[in-house]
Amino acid sequence: MNNYEKYRQVRKEAAGTALLLLILIGAWIAAGFGLAGIPVEFFHLPLWVWTATIGIWLFAIIGVKVLTATVFVDMSLDDSEEEVRHDK
Repeated sequence: MNNYEKYRQVRKEAAGTALLLLILIGAWIAAGFGLAGIPVEFFHLPLWVWTATIGIWLFAIIGVKVLTATVFVDMSLDDSEEEVRHDK
């Protein structure tokens, strides 16, 4: 993998991570505010507390697992191209 291909892969990974972050923020808002009116409780805590904390945490773990399986690539950080001299 040359430096340009590595750069493209890093940008792809960053875009996937940013997309997951936006999805998590939207799901957190929906879980927190969207379920606030539902009178369901577990252990004297409303449903929105459980979904906005533990539910989002589990959703984030699943999202990272999907990213690492589909988007992320294990690559060497060493330069594969010939050594470039910059002192000319």
